[in-house]
Amino acid sequence: MRATIPMTDEQKFVFDLKGWIAIPGVLTEEETSLVRDHVLALKGQEPDNRYPDARWDMPSQMLLDHPVIVGVLGQIIGADRSDSSYGFRCESVVPSVRSTDYEGLDPHGGASVGALSFNCVNGKLYSGLTRVVWELNPVEEGDGGTLFMSGSHKANFTIPEAHLAMDSPLFESYTCPAGSVVIFSESVCHAGPLWTNAERHRISIFSAYGPTQAQYHKTNLSAAVIETMPPKRQTLFRGAWVRDFKNAQANDYFSAENVAM
Repeated sequence: MRATIPMTDEQKFVFDLKGWIAIPGVLTEEETSLVRDHVLALKGQEPDNRYPDARWDMPSQMLLDHPVIVGVLGQIIGADRSDSSYGFRCESVVPSVRSTDYEGLDPHGGASVGALSFNCVNGKLYSGLTRVVWELNPVEEGDGGTLFMSGSHKANFTIPEAHLAMDSPLFESYTCPAGSVVIFSESVCHAGPLWTNAERHRISIFSAYGPTQAQYHKTNLSAAVIETMPPKRQTLFRGAWVRDFKNAQANDYFSAENVAM
């Protein structure tokens, strides 16, 4: 595993202020190309299919605990329990290829995920349910990147109906080169607008992360795929509990019996 890249003070400030951050150019061109091709193969859109079994034991797996991601999630969800176990879990991983026929995803979220909602106490960020989006093609202004109603993760009032539309002036988005990553709290109101760039698809990977003691989504990776991963990466997919008092054992391991459902 590569060394963790800590979250900067500026990133902490922006994440607290807006509920999301965009980090440009995290992956090299070679890494981006490998993962992009893998996503196309997984989605059945790569004619020269180099990954015929369509499994997640190939290039995209390295993104699950990329050093940049580990640095951010360790700050906003939970620090590592040990050298062999992450302090957070991965709940689902979804490859996505969006063209101009994509139907869009209506605005949703906004301080509405219960005990997993965003908070900040004594300078400590907590985003119990966090989404990581890897952008594998460039996203330019007006293309149709994810929309965010910045600050809504801390809203004290219901979002007015007039602003639950993608043309609300309260929404903002981002531009970024291929190989960038966007990280946001599911507590922030967000939307998936139509993709408008006919010259290239939006090729992305959407992953959801959460704490060790609670689960929001059903896991969508099979045990067979998880077992191909290095031991520490496997702990991202352990069951959602903290401690087994009967056996005096902490939940810092993955096994066939201790897998998220």
